Amino acid sequence: MQLAASAVLKKDSLEIYPGGKERATAMARAAIALGANLGERLETLTRAVRSLHRPGDGLAVTAISSWYETEPVGPVQPLYINGCLTLQTELAPVSLLGELQQREAAAGRTREVHWGARTLDLDLLWYDDWVQADTVLTLPHPRLEERPFVLVPLAQIAPDWRHPLTDKRVADLGAEVSARGVERVVERAVVATALGPVDLRPLAPADHPPLRDLAVRCWWATYRGLLEEEYIESFVGHTYSLEAIGRAAARPDGHFWVAEAPGGALVGFTQVLAVGRVAHLVRLYVAPEVQALGIGSALWRLVHSKLAAIGVGVCTLTVLATNVGAVRFYERQGFERTGSTPGNRFEYRIRIGGDG
Repeated sequence: MQLAASAVLKKDSLEIYPGGKERATAMARAAIALGANLGERLETLTRAVRSLHRPGDGLAVTAISSWYETEPVGPVQPLYINGCLTLQTELAPVSLLGELQQREAAAGRTREVHWGARTLDLDLLWYDDWVQADTVLTLPHPRLEERPFVLVPLAQIAPDWRHPLTDKRVADLGAEVSARGVERVVERAVVATALGPVDLRPLAPADHPPLRDLAVRCWWATYRGLLEEEYIESFVGHTYSLEAIGRAAARPDGHFWVAEAPGGALVGFTQVLAVGRVAHLVRLYVAPEVQALGIGSALWRLVHSKLAAIGVGVCTLTVLATNVGAVRFYERQGFERTGSTPGNRFEYRIRIGGDG
């Protein structure tokens, strides 16, 4: 293989740090493919994403794709869930590979069967425009261009990266393969934020008490000065009691998610009700101290994906007219104002798909 000079890092761009790890003298951008088809797949993958965000150790996750359920390659085995992430790293390629292998081992990964089932699979896809081919590591990944379960999620977060040997963009590589058998997971996602990776997942019973506390904080931060304090206190006491949360979570027409920050604290939540081709967004709140980090938009994207997957045509909502921040947020998401209701509220709707 002939390597272009521009595609190989110079030796003086690496240093040896205590512990024997090579590190780049400048931050590099790398892409990682993640997969799992044994055990609690989404739990395992979420833990893996979070474990790769260690800014103090030269690892910072910058973007995370959606999750996709995919057909396995090789022997008969369970379906995979796959995704990709990009990160900024000070580690050299071989040192980064070692970090990935450590996480695979910690998740119980074994290598007894070629292309066999696995608890966790982490592949280093590329590292800037580094080209390498030896017994330790091949970069870019030798099967990158053949794998729709890699190219589909990778194109979502790094469409313009160019393969250093072919000069093809990831978006173009993805267009050259069939995406059949690659289905987006619409129940859960992880989003990269300044807090680190935030897990967007379905509400669980153990979340009810912290959700109540978060809702109270969000309501007071949002509506103090816009609504009477007696009304706020009465509303949150009734709507966000543990009993009320339990009833909301149990609704057969409802879908309820929370946003969990690294460390386990809840920092956002949303609920949508869907009947037939019409849905109504009941609530979407983000903790006041972490607003403007993209968590609200990520929650809405997850809701939108779910509604599209179940065939909803249109989603509606109402918002207090004086809640200027919420009005701006929903209009940025594409909601269109359709009217107003008693109580100084605006009505909105957004087309999801089909003839909605």
